[in-house]
Amino acid sequence: MTQSPRTLDGRVAVITGAGRGLGRAYALELSRRGASVVVNDVASSYADETVADVERDGGTAVASYDDVSTPEGGAALVSTATSRLGRLDVVVNNAGILRNGWFEDLTVEQIRTVLDVNLAGAFWVTQPAWRIMKEQGYGRVVMTASSSGLFSHQGAANYAASKAGIYGLTKALACEGIGHGVTVNAVLPWATTTIAQGNPVPGHVEAWAPLRALDLPMEDPRRSPETMAHLVAHLASESSTTTGEAFSVCRGRYGRVFVGVADGWIAPAKQPVSAEVVAEHFEEIRDVSRHTVPMLVFDEVRNVVTRLPD
Repeated sequence: MTQSPRTLDGRVAVITGAGRGLGRAYALELSRRGASVVVNDVASSYADETVADVERDGGTAVASYDDVSTPEGGAALVSTATSRLGRLDVVVNNAGILRNGWFEDLTVEQIRTVLDVNLAGAFWVTQPAWRIMKEQGYGRVVMTASSSGLFSHQGAANYAASKAGIYGLTKALACEGIGHGVTVNAVLPWATTTIAQGNPVPGHVEAWAPLRALDLPMEDPRRSPETMAHLVAHLASESSTTTGEAFSVCRGRYGRVFVGVADGWIAPAKQPVSAEVVAEHFEEIRDVSRHTVPMLVFDEVRNVVTRLPD
């Protein structure tokens, strides 16, 4: 079945970290679909280049050099959208940095800098935008999480924690956006970008040895930023009403990522529970063959109480 085109005609989108890589691809794709875009990047030359690329394609774009790791920077970025382009409909929180190291070696600066940009930055940009979106009864927010945050990855605990936090923020805001026409979703990109340049991951060579044995091409076009841009364009469109979900794109595979709760083991009402009893049922507790994926915390409670014995 052929879907109707995902149009963004008349919409205004703010994209952070849009000077290169994924953000640049998002800016170009959303512009091609009719959106005017605010290209945010602290590297002014990169932001200006992306603006020029958008304009060369016939689109409308303005640059922002604001630092999203501060409340003032986030507010200024949102103000640029409303003052220069007249409104704000879409926020794509893409800005992110790496400061890798073994956990015991991470400095205070490495931890704080990554959390400030990757996680706090999403707060500082989205909060002022959120007020606008709620008042106008419409908005689309796309967060950037990471497989490193929801699955294990060595040598990047600060980055992983920031991206796991993004997943939690996505879920919380999706709940608050219900009834206000605002959707919030997260993407987990696997793409060839410049984020890792100058930031080697400790243990990376050893960890990736099994994959290297598969002789996967590093320059696979299915790892290009454009493969992510298609998903972002869909989530940013009015046609998409999905909210509170996360999606991974890995070498052409598009798939939902979710946190679920195993049905587990329910202790009999009158049976005392001890560590030994828990150990006895531990495999049943760990069994994920039967599980649910709650949207709200209340869903988890409901799923439990409806199964409790009389």
